[in-house]
Amino acid sequence: MLINYAPPPITPLEVLQNHAKNAHLHIKHQGYFLADENAKDPFSPRNPWAYIRVRNEAHTLRASLYSILPAIQRGVIGYNDCDDGSEEIILEFCEKFPSFIPVKYPYHVDIYNPEKEENKFYAYCNYVLSVIPKNQWLVKIDVDHIYEASKLFKSFYLLQKPWDMLIWNLIDICYTEQEILINKNTLVSHEQGDHFVLKNFSFYFAQVRESWNGIDDRIGYFETPKPHTNHIICPEVNNWHFPYQKDIRKKVIDKYTWIPLESWQSEEIGTRIDSSMLTSKVLHTLVKEFE
Repeated sequence: MLINYAPPPITPLEVLQNHAKNAHLHIKHQGYFLADENAKDPFSPRNPWAYIRVRNEAHTLRASLYSILPAIQRGVIGYNDCDDGSEEIILEFCEKFPSFIPVKYPYHVDIYNPEKEENKFYAYCNYVLSVIPKNQWLVKIDVDHIYEASKLFKSFYLLQKPWDMLIWNLIDICYTEQEILINKNTLVSHEQGDHFVLKNFSFYFAQVRESWNGIDDRIGYFETPKPHTNHIICPEVNNWHFPYQKDIRKKVIDKYTWIPLESWQSEEIGTRIDSSMLTSKVLHTLVKEFE
């Protein structure tokens, strides 16, 4: 049941940063991390911060957040300009799991006509990032993804050196009118360069002007990650991506040719993609959690 929380006052950045220093002492949930003593270490790659940004993603938000809990112990959830119930879901989640910190951005973000620097998307991204302590690991979580927690946690063991970086592969899935569909032109999973795990040093987001909204060709002020390394490791697929559950993207579904999940074939099934992740039963169980 969604509780109607009153919008909180903006918490000063310094207070959020101090809270983050002790977040590992406030873990109230259980997960795979309990089986590994090293995962208790705030500086271990098995204990990364979830770095999350949200704007009006209530349809998949709660399901996504709960899917990471068995793998991730703490996180920051940045959000801005939410008017669809996303803020209430975030506050409810962070109250229940106090090792996750809500970070409400104090400025309006406008990708196309920002009045000031603080209204640009990259400034918002760096603001949320600044809450995470330096030299600790972080994993970027997008809330239009649902995560397979055992595979997510297992992937952290691939990180052995400070300069190692994981990049996720993913498959775009569409759920509409009780059907699970995949783009006919999707032959293999694809790397998502802004979906990663890395150590938080010499890392920031830079501004770029691109047409990256996934809807039309408008040029906007977007962000791009600037990691300290190019030593990239690509693990097996550990998530399901539902980009078209966002209201803003539903209008472009008809631009693509879709086929039923059962008809989709890929040479990666059995290697990079675990076939059990693509069964109708599993997918329909996931989408039942959407709102």
